[in-house]
Amino acid sequence: MRCLVRESSDTSLLEALGAELARGDLTDARSLTAAARGCRFVLHCGALVSDWATINEIKRINVDGTRNVLEASTLASAERFVHVSTTDVYGYPGRRGVDEHHRPAGFSNWYAETKRAAEAEVRRVEQGRDLNVVILRPATVYGPRSEDVVGDMAQAMRRRQMLLVDGGRAVAGLLYIENLVDAAVLTLRSDAGLGEAFNLTDGLDITWRRFLADLAEGLGYPEPRWSVPYGVAFGIAFGLEYGYRFLRRTARINTRPLLSRQAVHVLGRDQDFSNRKARETLGWAPRVSYQDGLAATIKWLREEYLISYR
Repeated sequence: MRCLVRESSDTSLLEALGAELARGDLTDARSLTAAARGCRFVLHCGALVSDWATINEIKRINVDGTRNVLEASTLASAERFVHVSTTDVYGYPGRRGVDEHHRPAGFSNWYAETKRAAEAEVRRVEQGRDLNVVILRPATVYGPRSEDVVGDMAQAMRRRQMLLVDGGRAVAGLLYIENLVDAAVLTLRSDAGLGEAFNLTDGLDITWRRFLADLAEGLGYPEPRWSVPYGVAFGIAFGLEYGYRFLRRTARINTRPLLSRQAVHVLGRDQDFSNRKARETLGWAPRVSYQDGLAATIKWLREEYLISYR
């Protein structure tokens, strides 16, 4: 396995696993050409998952970067390209059992828009060149080393700043990281999914309130109690995003806003997506249970992540 890493990346874990490292960047086409050389399969999961970066910053990595990886893959005569997208491409419909045929009603946020555009790049290359593709659309991925989701939530709970949207009643759409990896491996081993897109979620009815309460209990923190109505939260997030962007541009302050529209979408709308197609076509099923995934996540938070912030 060869892994693309940036010059600034902490590669200690990859080195311990014995992975071959290729240093480069999604925005540097030449470095990607070297990284892809000789590869049969390319698994593209690099992206800027940001709720307040500028439009151009997100597009440069998520859309242009995907185009660069596709070009490098075709130059390397790769046999298969697995693109890790997101259920955000559906535009947060907020209803149960959303399948792969759903089409978004309109604009939601720039992250979702760029991920839709990235999928379009994948389809463009698939149609015009001899490259087999598979698209994976995971929902809310959690587990050890999930610093930007679970880590941020744990930090907010420790500071007693974690907010619930609409009481945390929305289904969280959880997907444990090892279950995602299982699906990715299946797409490399089987031809059944070629040309297809697959939703990936553990299929649980766990709400955000339940998930955060379970995390809090495992960490010994107070359970989050503050709740904001969806409409109010969205309005606050809209104002905070633009205010923080102004401060970033004028005062070079890089602190993230406490709330964003993307976070409100995810926390306030049901993330209930059907995984039936992945089960039937790929033969995939979640291997790690919620109880075991939660226990592993809490162990990592207590023993590795949070200890560095004391």
